[in-house]
Amino acid sequence: MDFINDDIMQYAESHSQEESELLKELQRETHQKVLQPRMISGHLQGRFLSLISQLIQPEKILEIGTYTGYATLCLAEGLKKNGAIHTIEINEELLDFQRKYFDRSDYKKQIFGHHGDAKKNHSRT
Repeated sequence: MDFINDDIMQYAESHSQEESELLKELQRETHQKVLQPRMISGHLQGRFLSLISQLIQPEKILEIGTYTGYATLCLAEGLKKNGAIHTIEINEELLDFQRKYFDRSDYKKQIFGHHGDAKKNHSRT
């Protein structure tokens, strides 16, 4: 079920900044290899998250629920030069998938992945 009219969605996407090749690849591989690929943030939502992050230019970001890391990479685009994003994922099966894309990004030294329940202690991956 679509909540947004197709014409409106097409207009919004055509007037939004294009996503990077890395994000396109991440989205494609998520849809090919991960269960429930609709959970990915995707182009429009990702560009919105990037815009907010670039406007605020945070020093620290805490993200609860990494999934495949699309939103993480978008949020990292606005970090201050020495900023960091800490992201926590409960699903251990996604950790290597996330790390593959984080390590290929310009923000690899600013992204800290954690595994576990965000309500409990967790370990860094």
